[in-house]
Amino acid sequence: MNMDEEIIVPSESIADILLNQLNMLLAFVARPVIQQQILAITVIILIALIVPEGVRWEWQRRKSADALKTHIPRWQQWTTRFYVLYTPLIGLVLANVVIWLFKRQGYPNGLIESSRTFFWLWLAYRFLLMVLYARFGKSVKPYHRFVFIPIFLLVLLWLFLGTQIGIARIITVPIIVFGSFSITLGNLISAFVLLYIFLIGAWVVERALNHSLQNRFEAEQGKIRSLATLSRYAISALGIVVSLVALGLDATSLGLVAGGLSVGIGIGMQEIVGNFISGLTLLFEQSLRPGDLIELNGQVTEVERVSLRTTTVTTFDNTKIIVPNSTFTVESLTTLTKNINIVRVVLPLRVAYNTDPEKVRQVVEQAAARHPQVVANPAPLLFFRGIGTDSSLDLDLFAWTDQPKLRGLIRSELYYLLFAELARHSIEIPVPRRDLNLRQGWANCPETSTG
Repeated sequence: MNMDEEIIVPSESIADILLNQLNMLLAFVARPVIQQQILAITVIILIALIVPEGVRWEWQRRKSADALKTHIPRWQQWTTRFYVLYTPLIGLVLANVVIWLFKRQGYPNGLIESSRTFFWLWLAYRFLLMVLYARFGKSVKPYHRFVFIPIFLLVLLWLFLGTQIGIARIITVPIIVFGSFSITLGNLISAFVLLYIFLIGAWVVERALNHSLQNRFEAEQGKIRSLATLSRYAISALGIVVSLVALGLDATSLGLVAGGLSVGIGIGMQEIVGNFISGLTLLFEQSLRPGDLIELNGQVTEVERVSLRTTTVTTFDNTKIIVPNSTFTVESLTTLTKNINIVRVVLPLRVAYNTDPEKVRQVVEQAAARHPQVVANPAPLLFFRGIGTDSSLDLDLFAWTDQPKLRGLIRSELYYLLFAELARHSIEIPVPRRDLNLRQGWANCPETSTG
């Protein structure tokens, strides 16, 4: 009979099992030989953390003193790169020294020998990060945070729990029971780990597709982002199904869950589902893509991201607007960059009655053509709209540009340019005038008293 069978009986609850494990751990730590080894490991870790910090402080001091140097020795560059390895290396060396000392004194050293596995793993982890940062730079940082750190912690947790007596019994005890269906701690941990792996994998695949496809194919950026987004959602959906299976749900249970969800969706989630379907429509039809310029509520905005439920747009004031996807599928939408990026800029103009229209057209069109953001084809065109009622000839200047984002700025600059050109050619910009016709003359006007 092993130790698990002596201490834990099948009828015990999860709380009783955890309490027994805690008592066993406390009894284990209460032994003097164990406390001695724990103290030694703690001292090793502290020294391994403190010494590299002291070395880095000395380097910073010397770097400040040698700030005027234009050449940094190669050995100093490599020393700086290998700084991240100093802590696990020092810990590994100190652990071996302490093990040698304990053996000479005849002291038990099993925990310290086990700690070497931790230092070796820590060294491999930091060496991998050092190589990746040296090769790819700061682009590794998000992967460091969301991929490598969780994997490192999971491996450490697995190594620690694998040495604990009774852990197999703990993870097989049901913690959630619904009739004949039960969920164990092991199922819950497995489902969480699998879901995290799939979500992180989906995120990595999305970033990889955005980077690799953009460099290898001449596809539009919006199509690449849409493909990457759909890939991420597909992998995430697969991860949800796999995690549910890991919880112990079979096909019948998944059918019941789906049925319950469908009832909830039918009752109170119509708008969410509508936005979800609209998001799929936008992604598949490519009617709206990241990078497109659209008119939203009277202002020009740029589409930043199309997700399954909402679309994020950015205004020229650098503010972001989150719009439900159903807005773009049930209402008309004005886009400036669906086919080509050339858009028209319209500038209303008015000149005096006594102005030669041909001269005005020549001056205005030539001036607009000189603007660097106005394209040559189609060329600027002055459109004669009609004879106004305020002593003016009403005209419209049509100019085209391949910079839709700068349309407002180009309109302003063209007005400045045209105002100067019209003044230089003595072309008058009229102001409204009113004629007062006194049929009987001033003499017959009644006098008004001011008193």
